[in-house]
Amino acid sequence: MSKALQNQLAKTIKEQGDMARDMAIAELKDLKKDLLELEKALTTKKTPDQGLLMDISHGAFELFRTASIVLETDNLQVQLQQAVESGKDLEYLEKKGAILLTKPEGWHWFTPKGEMLFLAAPGDTRLAAQKLQERITRKVPAKPAPKPQAPPKAPPISSED
Repeated sequence: MSKALQNQLAKTIKEQGDMARDMAIAELKDLKKDLLELEKALTTKKTPDQGLLMDISHGAFELFRTASIVLETDNLQVQLQQAVESGKDLEYLEKKGAILLTKPEGWHWFTPKGEMLFLAAPGDTRLAAQKLQERITRKVPAKPAPKPQAPPKAPPISSED
């Protein structure tokens, strides 16, 4: 999925969630007013209007519906972000040559020397990508410089001339 498409999708989900949030807040305010009217009617021992009772039950249902949409869009945004990260990890693994094997099961990578290294279990693409990145970017310890060979000692010069 392209970056522009991801951004547009996230923006649309956020806008829908914000619109539902605004509707839920407005419905909550209307419901509070209706409940206050009902409280006044009940404290004055006046019989509440049937329309008021219908408004309260309808308002509660609308509040439930819009609040559910808000929660669902928040959940979708989190899932979208996780999917984007998982996709990046998978792309990184494939780009660097990691392979998802069935036997031995899991993510594996072959070093330039031909060693097969286990990175992570099949479902852990995040962990596999992290381990591969650590493996690739780690500095190979420098081999100690060979000690300079001391020049062979020349035989002592004799003064027997």
